[in-house]
Amino acid sequence: MNGWHAGPNHDESRPEAAIDVLANVLGVTHLANTLYCQSELLAPWGLAIHNPHKTTLHLVRRGSCWLRVGDQKRPIQLVAGDAVLLAQGLSHTISHQPGGEAQPWDQALDQMRLRVEAAGPAARQDATLLLCAAYAFEDDADHPLLSLLPAFIHLNMEQGQGAPAFQSLIQLLAEEAQQRLPGSSILMPRMIDSLFVYVLRAWLERQPEGTAGWFGALRDTQVGRAIALIHERPHLKWTVAGLGKEIGLSRAAFARRFQELVGESPLAYLTRWRMSVAAKLLRSSDDTLDRIATRVGYDSSAAFGKAFQRTHRMPPGHYRSDWASRFPGNPWSADASNPLYSRQG
Repeated sequence: MNGWHAGPNHDESRPEAAIDVLANVLGVTHLANTLYCQSELLAPWGLAIHNPHKTTLHLVRRGSCWLRVGDQKRPIQLVAGDAVLLAQGLSHTISHQPGGEAQPWDQALDQMRLRVEAAGPAARQDATLLLCAAYAFEDDADHPLLSLLPAFIHLNMEQGQGAPAFQSLIQLLAEEAQQRLPGSSILMPRMIDSLFVYVLRAWLERQPEGTAGWFGALRDTQVGRAIALIHERPHLKWTVAGLGKEIGLSRAAFARRFQELVGESPLAYLTRWRMSVAAKLLRSSDDTLDRIATRVGYDSSAAFGKAFQRTHRMPPGHYRSDWASRFPGNPWSADASNPLYSRQG
């Protein structure tokens, strides 16, 4: 996911409203995605999923199943068209019936593949068709995108404004997963990212005005514009009064409204965003620390280093070398042990 900016390498003439803040955030904090399965599941079946550092998406394309989240006593029934988004590290099981036994998802899918092949076309008509994807984000410094999302989102994606486009996307994804034509390695990750965005859009569409935390703040004319200014120009010497003036509010009124909608002060948000941008630059560029400091609004690498250590609990140089050692050769291969096509039915 691209669409992010770290000044001063940007077009000063761009109108503030032109920046897509959600795309900007996803471009900075998103690391990798994985399609776990696009599978037909014959009863009895159960998948146990535990991803400590991943946000998980499940979509029921046909049939029905039951979801149990964490220690929840009562499972939730999911039917065709239902999508669920579960926050990072939220253990859960999905099974054909309430209280059904579950195996680790990879083992269960390996066994199911053999069962489906042996069962034949007639038996497969009654199978549940499930799509499962996971998303890895930078988890060293929480962003409102993740920290202010509910731990569990449950929507029916066959309803709402974006339903036809979402269904078309699902169909395209299914075809790519099945055929694996030339270029699939480029198309698949983008389509899986798009699933995430569609679910976020659908959830936000159904939230009352003035709610939904950071997401709701993006819809507020004034606070949304202030957030866009921060994202568009993180290198500028922003003050609360200066941001308030840009959007036509007094310092006090702006600070109060920003806190109410976003859940933190404008300057705390600015610092957190600068550090997210800096982390991306450390992961994906060869810029010097002095250069990165300038691009995120600091006069010196020393001041930048202190701010970075407060949010990421390590100096920026250590962060860069640690990242390079964990993911040598490709800083975006955060899921190298689980290839994109490893679990497709």
